[in-house]
Amino acid sequence: MLQKTQPTLKGVQAQFEDWRRRRKDRRSQIPSALWEAATSLSGQYSVYEISKRLRLNHAALRDRIAGEEIKPQMPAFVELDMISSHSIAGECIIELEKADARMKIIIKGNYPDIAEISKAFLG
Repeated sequence: MLQKTQPTLKGVQAQFEDWRRRRKDRRSQIPSALWEAATSLSGQYSVYEISKRLRLNHAALRDRIAGEEIKPQMPAFVELDMISSHSIAGECIIELEKADARMKIIIKGNYPDIAEISKAFLG
C-alpha cells in the first residue's frame, strides 16, 4: 500500500518559487493546489514560519488554516415534508441543518420563497 508523503517546507517553498518565476501576471492569484500545500504544513510548522518562508500574507494563511479546520458541511439531504400541498390551507414543514445550527419552518397557507430562506440560512 502506498502512503502519501507529507510535503516539506523546503519542497513547498520550491513550488512557490517556481510558480512565481513562471507566472505572467504578478497580480495573479495563488493556485489552490499551492494554498493546500501551504496549509498542509500547519501541523509541522507555525503560521508565522510558513508565511515567512513562503512569502505569504500571514493573516490570509491563518484564515485558510482556520477555515480548513472548521469546514462548514453542506447538508447531504434537505427534507421537505409536504402535508396537503395541493390544498389552500396546506401545511409545509421544512427542516434545515448545518454543522452549527438547525432550523425548522412550519408554513400554513401561501408558501414564501423557500429557496431564498434556505440560501440565507445555509449561507
